[in-house]
Amino acid sequence: MVFRIFRCKESALNFQYLKCGAETYQFEVKPLGKSCQLCKSATPIVTLTTQSLKLCKGCFLRIQERRVLEAVKKYKMFGDEDKVGIFLSGGKDSSVLALLLKRLFPRLHLEGVYLNLGIGYYSNYVEEAVRRLCEKLQLPLTVYHLPVRDGFTIDDFVFTDFKDKVCSVCGTIKRYLFSRLAKELGLTVIATGHHLDDLLSTYLTLFFSGDFESIKRLVPVNPPFFPGQAKKVKPLFFIPEREIFYVAALEELPLEPCSCPHGEITPSKRMKQWLESLSQENRALKYQLLSVFLKKFIPMIKLDEVAETFNTCLKCGEYTSSPNQICGRCRRVALLERVSDRKLEFTMEEWDAISDKNDWLIFDVREKEDFLREHLEGAQFVPHSLLDDEKALYKFFKPYKNKRLLFYCYSGRLSYLFTLKLRKLSFKAYNLRIS
Repeated sequence: MVFRIFRCKESALNFQYLKCGAETYQFEVKPLGKSCQLCKSATPIVTLTTQSLKLCKGCFLRIQERRVLEAVKKYKMFGDEDKVGIFLSGGKDSSVLALLLKRLFPRLHLEGVYLNLGIGYYSNYVEEAVRRLCEKLQLPLTVYHLPVRDGFTIDDFVFTDFKDKVCSVCGTIKRYLFSRLAKELGLTVIATGHHLDDLLSTYLTLFFSGDFESIKRLVPVNPPFFPGQAKKVKPLFFIPEREIFYVAALEELPLEPCSCPHGEITPSKRMKQWLESLSQENRALKYQLLSVFLKKFIPMIKLDEVAETFNTCLKCGEYTSSPNQICGRCRRVALLERVSDRKLEFTMEEWDAISDKNDWLIFDVREKEDFLREHLEGAQFVPHSLLDDEKALYKFFKPYKNKRLLFYCYSGRLSYLFTLKLRKLSFKAYNLRIS
């Protein structure tokens, strides 16, 4: 993801939010008329996506605040006595959630939580953005460092059978940590930044795959399933994704500066694009679909619902519904125990110390003019455009399938992305940390 703010010729602010998949938004803050269509006084600068209303900043933000307030009250998401943990990802959704909850419930015990999953050239950058956000909002923050606490990273799973399903593993690990951290911190409620488009795209994806069991759990509030578990709530479920981006832009929230190297264009992301195109013809479509699922379809499929049985995991002691009493997190971590070498990166000193480099090839993924000016001995130039086409990437490196491939660039971020993508395609790829 890239989030940029810059000024155009008229000195208006222009915001861009570009992320893997369906999330590509731009917003130029400029007058859209003489007066806001609600307050009739201030200058309108933003259009409500579900209506054709042109609004000033104040009226637009008040609508979003009212939507969250109504969602919290209608579904009784939390009360004054609750301790609410906001799980922050560094992206626009959880950041806007933190902003609005802090503004609407100043007396409520709110705490930010960030899971540093050890994803190379990503997790630490995101942590910096999360820290800036919490400082801006005066929100206390707890950081859980997965490599330190658990001894592995999400990147390590490229060495397992889940190498092409890392996002799925990441989701399993995060859900596990949500429950564990809630107990550690004494949280009674977990708040996540799932919005209207998230719910609808997942509803439709699950519906077309026939996974009605998962649809049952996709509601604004999930009560605890077992003793000690925190309630999970989605206060933003009534707000369209584009309008969340507008809030983040207008409030100039510090967001993550880069995209996760494991980002995938999933079926639900494609569904978002389809929904967005349909909404151009019918602005009310998203709310119509939400109403159908929440008021009709989910209540209907819940009629024959059978309560799940939970036991404690034999390995970690956390609750699980797995019939073999080994939770999903522990089953996946067990795969890592079979991998003796999870090395993905060399320092320059380590590279220089390798005496026999006969089965190694080195690739430079910097700009071509920099490669032509100077490069490491024996390095070949590779255009980073190959990352945009997995088939082209595989075809280019297929002749080197039995070689060890070393990549380098300026900061290491781009070459690390090559490393991960080729690892998922079963190549022996490594990154070279220059500095």
